[in-house]
Amino acid sequence: MNILKGEQRRVSGSARVSLKRHIWLRDAGQCCLCGRVVDLCDSELDHRIALQFGGGNEETNLWTLCTECHRQKSAREAAGGMPDPTLPEVSGGSDRADDIIGL
Repeated sequence: MNILKGEQRRVSGSARVSLKRHIWLRDAGQCCLCGRVVDLCDSELDHRIALQFGGGNEETNLWTLCTECHRQKSAREAAGGMPDPTLPEVSGGSDRADDIIGL
């Protein structure tokens, strides 16, 4: 079963660990918002457009954020803020994240 494409739920467990590492490598270990270099263990795997706003688990909607940028973005979303249309696009990757984690 493909849990990443077409379903609006978070990836968990070992699948999340593999996906986080893949996205972190794709993003060259940098926060996609502020550009700060961040260690894998200190990075956050984030949905560019949150699931609650219709975003999906495609690689093009996933990116690496530092803890501070993730906290600020999550606070805006929790306050009901819609996604910022000026957020940078995620380059590279594919819509086939399930291939990376072996699903």
